Amino acid sequence: MHIEFIDLLRCPRRHADSWLIAAFNRMDGRLVVDGTLGCPVCNAEYPISGGVADFRAKVGEPYPIRSAASVRVAIPEPETERDDDVMRLAAMLGLSRPGMLVLLAGSVAPLSHRLAALTSARVLNLNPNAADIGDSDAVGSIMIDSAVPIASRSVDGIALDAAAASLDLVEEAVRVLKPGGRLTAPASVLLPASLRELARDKLSVVAESVGELVTLGR
Repeated sequence: MHIEFIDLLRCPRRHADSWLIAAFNRMDGRLVVDGTLGCPVCNAEYPISGGVADFRAKVGEPYPIRSAASVRVAIPEPETERDDDVMRLAAMLGLSRPGMLVLLAGSVAPLSHRLAALTSARVLNLNPNAADIGDSDAVGSIMIDSAVPIASRSVDGIALDAAAASLDLVEEAVRVLKPGGRLTAPASVLLPASLRELARDKLSVVAESVGELVTLGR
């Protein structure tokens, strides 16, 4: 995980928002390979192992562990079908400016390096289920339960697969998306009132965060 991603992370427990304190055991340039993130509010600790930060309650459940040598990876040669998926995802998420922050969940994560290269976005993968996706200055990975350890209203786009949607991550999307930020999810997902539907087909729905709903009164 690139060191700059750590500034974006927060403790997933329900208490006052706070940055995490980092202790690094091993680094590869500016990529953190092994270390610990600590919460100054509740004293919880979250390990970074093989470049992946683990925020799950039951730390140690299996996920791909990578050696220091495999943390830096080359972006694979272009594949026409995969590149079409990346361009479609970039369009659905409205990634029009460099530096936008995007969360990709589960099976969407393998698109992360191509998406970052195409759009100059920063991409954080949630529970990636493909081994050895790899980290870079623009791509990182974290493991979570249902809470996303990111500050509220700080994310420009989120792409959820079916497994992620079943973890109540739609509610978390509402919290972390900026006003105008976009969510793409399976078409079966029910959208809350704070997400306005923009487009839909048989497979996916695209929605936009409208921010907090304000009631007008005298």
